[in-house]
Amino acid sequence: MRLNINGREVRAYAGQTILDVAKENGIEIPTLCFSGDLEIYASCGLCLVEVEGAPKLLRACATQVADGMVVQTENKKIAKARKLALELLLSDHYGDCRGPCVMACPANCDAQGYVALVANGQYKEALKLIKEYMPLPRSIGRVCPRPCEDNCRRQLVDEPVSIAYMKRFVGDLDAASEDRYIPEIEPETGKKVAVIGSGPAGITAAYFLRRKGHKVTVFEALPEAGGMLRYGIPEYRLPKRILDDEIKQVEKLGVEIKTNVQFGEDFQIDYLFKNGFDAVYLAIGAQNSRRMGVPGEDMPGVIGGAEFLRAVMLNQPVSIGKKVAVVGGGNTATFGCRFFLAFSY
Repeated sequence: MRLNINGREVRAYAGQTILDVAKENGIEIPTLCFSGDLEIYASCGLCLVEVEGAPKLLRACATQVADGMVVQTENKKIAKARKLALELLLSDHYGDCRGPCVMACPANCDAQGYVALVANGQYKEALKLIKEYMPLPRSIGRVCPRPCEDNCRRQLVDEPVSIAYMKRFVGDLDAASEDRYIPEIEPETGKKVAVIGSGPAGITAAYFLRRKGHKVTVFEALPEAGGMLRYGIPEYRLPKRILDDEIKQVEKLGVEIKTNVQFGEDFQIDYLFKNGFDAVYLAIGAQNSRRMGVPGEDMPGVIGGAEFLRAVMLNQPVSIGKKVAVVGGGNTATFGCRFFLAFSY
């Protein structure tokens, strides 16, 4: 059969689409969703064309040709419709250019990148990529709630890729290596930054500030660095030797950590500026339990989950009696129950 595209007569065969014929004849029609190997869904709306006699614009990828068809692929009406289709796509743009695993990660860690590197056996390169986003892959790989895996597209086929375990895996491999990866540090800037708090936020800020060439001192109120990673997560979930190792790796970059110094009691912000610091980063965390706003929560014997875990990790005495009610069923509740069971023995 014969048809006309943009004033040009071309040949076609029954069963072909307008897009097929246009491609064969070097006529460009834009499309995002068409691949040729998959079922046609005609979802993007960018391949719209005008066919003489049709009451509306048609999608070239899904419209079969007919003998004598007259097609126009470019005019103002088509351009306006394509622009509107693209604007609608961009208005709800989630995970089309980057995987939903990356989009879901609070650190925006390139999960696609390091999973591919692990698949190729490039473990050192995978660790280097991860450390462009975070300094604690061994710890985070053990305790992260894994929103990346909740959003992994692989679950549409069978099950999510074990993204967090891969992060943990390459971190553990590096820790066992005689040639551990040490990130490069940019030239010294002469600037000094004080970081108040040594939890995940404080350690991460110190790590990236030091890599930029600034001198960094971390001030921590408790006896050891780590914040909630140390004082809110039990040993069985995050062995403290692993946390210690990762913090030492940050210290090896030149970050100084001072413990047992309480902000507001042992020093004030004006003291830091008077002693040569150019900036202060507050990373004091959120270590108080969230109150429920119910009658009786201030009574003796009622203790918040975070406060309880911190007291236990600091080996402070905690009076819980013989019978305990746990309100809540998340990680904090689970950690607390394990300690209660341990106390009962």
